[in-house]
Formats: sequence, structure tokens, C-alpha cells
Amino acid sequence: MNPEKMSPEELEQFIHRELRALPARKAPVGFEARFQARLAARQAQAALSPEQLEQLVHRELRALPPRRAPQTLEARVLAAIERQATIPWYHRSWSYWPAPVRAAFVGVGTLVAALAVVAFYQMSQGAAVASVDQRIGAGFDWIGRLVAAGKWTVNLAQQQIANIPPLWLYGGLAFIGAMYATFIGLGTAAYRYLYRNN
Repeated sequence: MNPEKMSPEELEQFIHRELRALPARKAPVGFEARFQARLAARQAQAALSPEQLEQLVHRELRALPPRRAPQTLEARVLAAIERQATIPWYHRSWSYWPAPVRAAFVGVGTLVAALAVVAFYQMSQGAAVASVDQRIGAGFDWIGRLVAAGKWTVNLAQQQIANIPPLWLYGGLAFIGAMYATFIGLGTAAYRYLYRNN
């Protein structure tokens, strides 16, 4: 089962809802008559205190056979667990997100909050919006260098690809596509073969 599964609390709540939806439990045939006879016999011996009456009722109810779950309950619970496991992490609560994504989210959120605090502080001190923008921009000049490096890499890749003869380029792409289709076909055939044998 995937790590994105129903938590024990969610599973307990689901089972609790399923059990509450069951029809009301019926006492076995003759239970009420037997209980009334025992109660009358005890009352004939001596007057029962509320505690003794409570103990008598408790004993009689504990003597009942255990209640059997409906045959469909287990299948419904397992289907709900499987359905919960198929929900992608980004459609679930934050606690189910992968740790790297949570860390990145916290980092970006902290950065945005820090920038907002700095900007509001600078503006509250009487600084103009242009100077605040210039100060923040100076702290992020590395982003400009990173974008420039990315543009240089794309330009270099375009120059290298332009030097490759078109026949080689299209032939290589066709070969990769054929290998990919072969891999998918073999994987599908192997899966079907193994699935049918098991």
C-alpha cells in the first residue's frame, strides 16, 4: 500500500460511521421473556437496589451472542482504504505532502513573509517605493545571473543542435521513439502474461 493512506483516526471514523449505519440490533427470540422471568425471580427474593439491577441488566446483555458484521462491511472498508490511497498528495492535507515539498513550501513562505515585512518596514520609514524595489532587487541579483546562465545554456544547445545534420537528428529521434514503443509493448505483454498466470 502507498504511504499516502488513511490515517488510523480516519480509518476509525470511517468504520464508526459504517457500524452506525447498520440496522438496529434485535434481541434473540425469547430474550425478553427470559430476562423478565429472571428479574421477577430476583425481585421476589429481595428488593433490588439500583446498583444490583444495573449489574443484572449488564450480565444479561453481556450474555448475548456477539453481533456479526454484515458481509459487505469488510469490502466497503477495504474499498475506502484503496480509494484513499489513490488520492494524489497535492489533493490531500499538508501533512501528507512529501517532505521535500513541505520544506520548499516552508522556505518559500518564509521568504515571501520576510520580503513583505521588509517592504512594509521600509515604507513605514518613509522610503519611496522605487528605493524599496531597488533594495529588494539588489538582494536578488543572483536570480538575474541564473536567468542569464539559463539563456546561455539554451543558446549553446541551439547552436549544437543546428550543427547536427537533419538526417542524423530525425533518425535518432525515430530510433528513440521506436525503442520507447518496443519497451512499452514488451512491458505490457509481460504484465498481462504474469497477471494471467497469478
